[in-house]
Amino acid sequence: MTINLSNLNSRNQQIDQARNAQQKARVSTTANQASTAQPAATSKSDSVNITSQAKSLTAMERNLAQGTPVNEAKVEQLKKTIADGSYQVDATKLAKNISNFESQLG
Repeated sequence: MTINLSNLNSRNQQIDQARNAQQKARVSTTANQASTAQPAATSKSDSVNITSQAKSLTAMERNLAQGTPVNEAKVEQLKKTIADGSYQVDATKLAKNISNFESQLG
């Protein structure tokens, strides 16, 4: 099987020229239609709805930026109990909190 590639470039040029001519014809037709068309009587406006979750996140970001106060005494007490090994985790309470958190995400 032999493939003739000698006229490939000239054929591609012919196709490109035909496409350009069609495109120019479409543009001029569209321009003519646009100049004779009546303007639309109604105007459209865009709108944005912010969910309550987005508002809540924005409030949290604002609080974090303002530097929400930290109970330093409580933090130090927790550090000490963790360091000496006396900190106890309530597995049931932890599981409920994780479950609540995941249900809020979904």
